[in-house]
Amino acid sequence: MTREEDRFVRVADLDGSAIGFVDAVLARPHEEAERQLLRELALPRVLVNALAVQRGHWRSGAGAGLMTAVEQWARARGAHLITLDTYATSPVSVPFYERRMGYHRQSIVFAKRLR
Repeated sequence: MTREEDRFVRVADLDGSAIGFVDAVLARPHEEAERQLLRELALPRVLVNALAVQRGHWRSGAGAGLMTAVEQWARARGAHLITLDTYATSPVSVPFYERRMGYHRQSIVFAKRLR
């Protein structure tokens, strides 16, 4: 269960109307981190669960502002890393995270539909 102080939710608004939001959570080091294969589990880190901006407001700075706010919040809580996922073929989110926000690809997640 996530403690309330370990959750970050913000809404971007323009003239009183919501145009985007971000939801993130602080993950504290795993209690058995020394037995885990992933080194990140030994670090306090932030997981971005969702970032969304209305299409009409893409490239307006709203998404960058929300992500910058997450990064500031994460640093203030001693996080060493922020992770998130998106579709590898997304023509919008991949350039946003890599070019605009300075994130880099770290892993590949595979999926296979069974039905």
